[in-house]
Amino acid sequence: MEKQSYYLIILLVAFVICIGVFWFQFNNDVATFIMINETEVAENGSFSGMLVDAYGYGVANQTITFHKPGHEMGTIVDVTTDENGEFTIDNAQYLPDAGKDNYYGDFTFAGHDKYQGCTFEGNVSVVPN
Repeated sequence: MEKQSYYLIILLVAFVICIGVFWFQFNNDVATFIMINETEVAENGSFSGMLVDAYGYGVANQTITFHKPGHEMGTIVDVTTDENGEFTIDNAQYLPDAGKDNYYGDFTFAGHDKYQGCTFEGNVSVVPN
């Protein structure tokens, strides 16, 4: 066999290995992130966020849990991402007797199939009208 044929075979094997590594990384245990741009929302207002994977694609149809403003550290609620990985929380509640606990927080994605779980570290405070 010629020298050029050996180089071609080596290049093809390297290409197949690279494709296999990329496919494995893209389909197994992919890191995720929750992004929320707002830090403050008016009473009865709405705000949105997005669940994205490490490649910048929205993660569709996944459950995000979070705490609502309220007594005893809030209430845990679920919201589901849409086909683009986005979610919206409408009618933000402001509770006058909740004091400093008037915020939405602890946004968490538990992970699913090929996606790792994640938590958004910030809060979205609710201010009265």
